[in-house]
Amino acid sequence: MDLFKIAYAANPVVSPNGHVIAFDRVYMDVMTDSRRSDLWVIDKDGNNLRQISQDFDVVGPPVFTPAGDALAFVAVKDEQFNIFSQNLATGDRAKLGEDLAGPANLSFSPDGKWLAFTMPVAYEPDTMGDIPMAPEGAKWASPLVVETRHMYTLDGAGYLPFSSHQVFLISTQGGVAQQLTEGRKDYASTLTWLPDSSALLFSANIKSDVNKPLDTDIIRLDIETRELTPLTKQLGPDWTPQISPDGKRMAWIGNKYRRIEIQSQQLYTSGLDGSDTREWEIDGDFSISDFAWHPDGEHVYVQYEDRGRLILALLSQDGSVTRLSDELSGWEMDQPYVAGKFSANGGVAAFTEGNATTPSELAVVDGVGRVRTLTDLNHALHEAVHFATAEEHTATSSVDKREIQYWVMYPPNFDPADSYPLVLQIHGGPQAAYGPHFAANNQLYAAAGYVVVYSNPRGSTGYGDEFVQTISHNFPSQDYDDLMDVVDATIAAGFIDEERLYVTGGSGGGTLTAWIVGKTGRFRAAVAVNPVINWTSSALTMDLNKLLVNHFFADLPWNDPMGSWSRSPLSLVGKVTTPTMLMTGEQDMRTPITEAEQFFNALQIEGVDTALVRVPGASHWIESRPSQLIAKVNAILAWFERYGEAAVASEDK
Repeated sequence: MDLFKIAYAANPVVSPNGHVIAFDRVYMDVMTDSRRSDLWVIDKDGNNLRQISQDFDVVGPPVFTPAGDALAFVAVKDEQFNIFSQNLATGDRAKLGEDLAGPANLSFSPDGKWLAFTMPVAYEPDTMGDIPMAPEGAKWASPLVVETRHMYTLDGAGYLPFSSHQVFLISTQGGVAQQLTEGRKDYASTLTWLPDSSALLFSANIKSDVNKPLDTDIIRLDIETRELTPLTKQLGPDWTPQISPDGKRMAWIGNKYRRIEIQSQQLYTSGLDGSDTREWEIDGDFSISDFAWHPDGEHVYVQYEDRGRLILALLSQDGSVTRLSDELSGWEMDQPYVAGKFSANGGVAAFTEGNATTPSELAVVDGVGRVRTLTDLNHALHEAVHFATAEEHTATSSVDKREIQYWVMYPPNFDPADSYPLVLQIHGGPQAAYGPHFAANNQLYAAAGYVVVYSNPRGSTGYGDEFVQTISHNFPSQDYDDLMDVVDATIAAGFIDEERLYVTGGSGGGTLTAWIVGKTGRFRAAVAVNPVINWTSSALTMDLNKLLVNHFFADLPWNDPMGSWSRSPLSLVGKVTTPTMLMTGEQDMRTPITEAEQFFNALQIEGVDTALVRVPGASHWIESRPSQLIAKVNAILAWFERYGEAAVASEDK
């Protein structure tokens, strides 16, 4: 129940003059079993904290007016969406627009006259044949649904409605929203105004190549003519354009297309018309995940991963990098993923700050790296609860001697002279990373008496391009060996009971868990959460099927069936002896439950102890509701305990 006491900061936004910072306070509501979100603002010096929204949830980050005296935000209550504009000095609030359906990506024009946003607009789907009209009062079945779209499902949303996101404009004085774009192409993107308020810039996939779903371009939308003009042309993603302080150039994040799972993101600049495109030099091997212009126009704030941490730094025109903070932490409180957000304006940089024992708070950092934490959202919780720290270590890979970073969390009253069970917790992705960040799952495992070990094996992000590409078209592979090396290094410390080793992971970590039990019988029990078990079936049934089929393997699965089969845990199921439980959300469209069912049924046929846990109503993020997080952890612990100390004692007899 301590989970319901946790709150954390998200979506920081700094006002144009840098004086005020808005952020979301996310908390757990025990009565609705949901994560709720309120909008708050605070002065940059940490004073004058006050709540903006009440009696409804805010959705997405707010946006300040050019003068910084008011902000607009999206609020939802009882599934009804509204855009509100609120004056910060007087508290006066006005509603903009009527009958809105999921507005997002708010952006004020520089002249303060307009608010742009995106919103889905329905269109008529394709049909196939006609049926007669039902008699009045008759109750016939729903009509057939004909799919011709490249993407028609999305995890967390299910079957997508027949709609596309379009760009809208509404006067800040009120009135009816104007739709600026139309058609079936989707323009769900952040919106950036040109300095003279004549046009908007955004990112969209206009080439519509089904095999290159991430190939987006920067588009210019003229407000008067509504003409759309592509400003970039390279293959690969180009997104989040931002205008330089002098209004003469734009910068954006992108990369040049390669047939691999993940690529480093670079920073590009050009003229406002797309001419004179240049790649910004960087002294370092890292991928930029977010950026913002510095007021001097000669630097940009950049966010990137490095060895389990999220870095905020200043990047100069000559490519030199000055680190400001490595304490960025994020919303993913369930797992210790490297995550976080920052915002910079008026010479002030704000970010979500946290660590293994602290859910994210709001902080600011100056130009020389001095950090000041502005909020203390979990003060009462810290006084009542003991959280386990994450102790950093490295192991040497038995494959090629490269360094593998990992962290160890200890149970309460840990005594190195005693002997403890170990839980190996594996991150998903697989191209992602864990770090010394708050994770409710791991805290609960440690509180239950386990030593928790988690690692960033080869393929993880934040260790350079060569490290992440070692599993390109090659997952799972030697990442398995790296994980075993981490377990061995922890055992070598002398406080682990080698007869009580357990393993679990989710998504890509669930795939690795299923792979591990097919490779070794050293673990007493395992839990694979929303795994991929068969790459061919998963590749053609998941929501991101075009992306996976074209990037995770060197060739299409029907051209090279053994290429995908040889990396499928199902190919090893005949070797499994470890009691293995599967867990997946019933509405998971990222790794459909049919994946877990394949392994579950195969294990039953092979006579291996197994169980299938279905999470009703849950998508790939099976912990989106607090009670689901509790249920997940307790089910995993119950499975481990079934094959725990009592089982060891029974075998000894």
